[in-house]
Amino acid sequence: MSNSQHPDKLKNRRRGKELEAAILQAVREELTEQGYSNLTMDGVAERAGTSKAVLYRRWANRAEIVLAAIRERVPLPLEEVPDYGNLRDDVCGVLRSMNQNNIEVMIKAFYGLVTEIGAMPLASLLFPQGRHNRTMTIVLQRAVDRGEVSAEAVTPRMLTLPADLARHELMLYNKPMSEQTIANLVDEVFLPLVLKR
Repeated sequence: MSNSQHPDKLKNRRRGKELEAAILQAVREELTEQGYSNLTMDGVAERAGTSKAVLYRRWANRAEIVLAAIRERVPLPLEEVPDYGNLRDDVCGVLRSMNQNNIEVMIKAFYGLVTEIGAMPLASLLFPQGRHNRTMTIVLQRAVDRGEVSAEAVTPRMLTLPADLARHELMLYNKPMSEQTIANLVDEVFLPLVLKR
């Protein structure tokens, strides 16, 4: 029996969602360290502890695997949706999570993706099935339940505004948002609009 077929190795082999999560995490780490232009399928496979053939069975090229790594974090996983007990802190938490989870990856990847894929609306890249706004729906529904915001204030524009403001900062300045920027976006733009309705 060859080493690759050893029962212990087969028993510990990752499959399905576990393997895909490890691969997409490896993509994000490679992007952070190497940037888009230096990211290779070989590097991702090595970091994820799998083979290049496994990657190509799921994704045809570098652009597809990078988009998959970004989309996996959009929206935030349910267990990561902030719940601090008030709207301001929850929205700041959402923007902080965007900073940590995706924005640095998007900074590294966006211009490379546009070059490789061609000019496409950012919404089409990030939300091929359309926007669902799950994270902000949860945050604003909690605020309605607490009596902080009226149900009428929860419009489609209010659901997208915080993330849109964050993406605007990313594209404009090509760097993660500072804590002060996050506070300004929430305190000076989002809260005045959503609370006055």
